[in-house]
Amino acid sequence: MILQLAVTGLMVGMVYALMALGIVVIYKCSSIFNFSHGAIVAFMCYLAWAFIVQIHLPLWLTFLLLIASAVVLGWIIQVGILRPLIGQPLLASVMVTLALMQVFGGTVTLIWPGPARFYPEIIPSGTLNLGGAAISYESLISLAVCVLAFIAFMYFFQYTKLGLAMRGTAEDHQLARSNGIRVVRMFTLAWIIAILTCSIGGVLVGNMHGVNYEPVSGLAMKALPAVMIGGMESVVGALLGGLLIGIFETIGSGFLDPLVGGGFADVFPYIAMIALIIFKPYGLFGYEKIERV
Repeated sequence: MILQLAVTGLMVGMVYALMALGIVVIYKCSSIFNFSHGAIVAFMCYLAWAFIVQIHLPLWLTFLLLIASAVVLGWIIQVGILRPLIGQPLLASVMVTLALMQVFGGTVTLIWPGPARFYPEIIPSGTLNLGGAAISYESLISLAVCVLAFIAFMYFFQYTKLGLAMRGTAEDHQLARSNGIRVVRMFTLAWIIAILTCSIGGVLVGNMHGVNYEPVSGLAMKALPAVMIGGMESVVGALLGGLLIGIFETIGSGFLDPLVGGGFADVFPYIAMIALIIFKPYGLFGYEKIERV
């Protein structure tokens, strides 16, 4: 039983880690925590459903349109909304992300009201037995997609010119400007990458749990404790934090839910986040900042 729960937790945790990456990229680059992350995940989940089911587009075209949508949304949010706030108190930008959460949530309710939707069966049903653990093909495909996406993003950050420019921007804005890096453009690119991770995560969560705003956005916001555990500025921390949340949540719920009547999986990530913040406020891989008083 423990092996089954651990494997399931690994699958779920990888999805959390991918969505946590989107929060880390924006915070690392611009020091803004995106509270609208869960709402954007749900919006992109519904948008993908509309492309596939309502408009009857093939998967490859849906994928391209999701990329285009991420570029447009990232540009609108950064250039049209957040750029005028540069130089203003950071709290103003944070409040804007809270407002965006309501905007995306309201948009979903306005355009796609009613009960939950479901994606068509894209992945063939079936299970694979691995050392006594039964793994569905759907979970395996989700894990593979998350791993490939993480590898692609890591390669981008480590070896491409734009990725290195983003890393330089994250380290020091003034120094990046002095070296000819367009810092504001890097902010826009960070939002585009974050929304791309929202798109992938939204489709995977929607395929597993149905296209429903509240469950999808709630699951997406479990990326928050994953980020806090791993460290706000760490991509590796996002990966480790997501995996830890997924594994401990699944194992804990498997043993404690029968004792407490259910619901442990919903509260455990936040209990773990609070416990870690008390003893290690910067997370496992976060940068400890020393300020003179």
